[in-house]
Amino acid sequence: MIRTNDRLSHRRITVALTMILLLLLAACGGGGDEEGASEEPDAATSEPAGGDTSEAADDAGGEPEVSEITLGTLPIVDVAPIQVAQDEGLFEAEGLTVTTEVMQGGAAAIPALVSGDLDIAFGAWPSFFLANAEGLELKAVAAGVSATEGFTLIQALPDSGLEGAPADLAGKTVAVNTLNNLGELAVRSAVQDAGGDPQAVELVEIPFPDMVAALERGDVDAIWAVEPSATSAANQLDAVTVVDSYINSMEGFPVAGFQATAQFTEENPNTVAAFQRAMGAAAEMIAADEQVAIDAILSYTELPEELAADLTLPSFDSELSTDDLQRVSDYMNEFGILEEQVDAREMVIEG
Repeated sequence: MIRTNDRLSHRRITVALTMILLLLLAACGGGGDEEGASEEPDAATSEPAGGDTSEAADDAGGEPEVSEITLGTLPIVDVAPIQVAQDEGLFEAEGLTVTTEVMQGGAAAIPALVSGDLDIAFGAWPSFFLANAEGLELKAVAAGVSATEGFTLIQALPDSGLEGAPADLAGKTVAVNTLNNLGELAVRSAVQDAGGDPQAVELVEIPFPDMVAALERGDVDAIWAVEPSATSAANQLDAVTVVDSYINSMEGFPVAGFQATAQFTEENPNTVAAFQRAMGAAAEMIAADEQVAIDAILSYTELPEELAADLTLPSFDSELSTDDLQRVSDYMNEFGILEEQVDAREMVIEG
C-alpha cells in the first residue's frame, strides 16, 4: 500500500498537472499501447522478470488459451501496474502479449467487453455491479486500486458555512460526475458518518471539468471533486474542504479493478490466471518500491521527473478480495443504488 504525506497544496498541484498531461496524452495518442509498452528489453533485462513462460504455464495447469489479449485502460496513474507488467516482462513471462486500448472511462469499456472488442478492462467497481444487475454477466478477474486520503474532496464556497461540516450537506445540492456510482457512495457515506441524513442530499450529475463553474454560479452547494477540479476550485474560488470523501467508513475503499465477461473467463481460464499472476506481481513490485510506479508513469506521460516524485498514489492491490468487493456491493445496496443483495463471491474469479 502506497501513501504519500506531502503537503496537500503541493500534492494537489502535482496531481492536477498529472491529470492534465495524461488526458492530453490520451487525446493525442488515441487507442493502442501506452508509450514504451512494446519496446524490447535490453540485454541486461532480456530474461522476463516473472520467470520462464513454460514454468508459469505449468503452474497454471496449461498454456493460455488465448495468448494475445486486448486490455482496456484509462489515462490515469491508477493503471501504472499495467505499464510495470509490460516493462518488466511479466506478461511475456506468462505467455501473454497484451495490447492496450485507452478508454474514456470504465463504464465506456463495458460495451466493448460485451462486444468482444476488449478481453479485459479496468473500471470502477460500482459500474461492474450495475452491469451485472442489468444481466451483462461480468466477472472480477484482478485487483486494481483502493482509495487513499486526499484521493477526492467534497468542496464548497468559503462563505457557505460548510467547511468541515459534512452533516450540513443534508438538504443541500452536491455535484457528482456520475450518479449511482462512487461519487454518490462517497457523499452519502460522508453525511451519514457525520450524523446527517444521507438521503436528504440532492445529487446532480455534472462532468468534472464543469464543476467549478457550477459551484461559482451557485448551481450547486458543493462538489465532489477530483484533480484537477479540486485544485481549480481552491485556486479560483478559494473553495474550502467540507470533508475528505475517503475517510472514516470509506477509508481504503475499493475503487476499481479488472473485469471480463463470464464467457471469456469460462473459455479462457488459463489466460485469466496468467493475467492475474502478472498483475499481482506488478502490484507487489510497486509495494516494495514506489519508484517503480513513478518510473512507469513517466514512461507513458510527459510529466517532468521532479514533479512525478511528489505524486499522491492510490493503494495498488496485489490480490482480489471478495470481502472488498462485497463492501462495495453492500454500500450500493445500503444507499439504494442496487435494489437486491449481491453475493460478490459469485462474481469473482479467484487467483
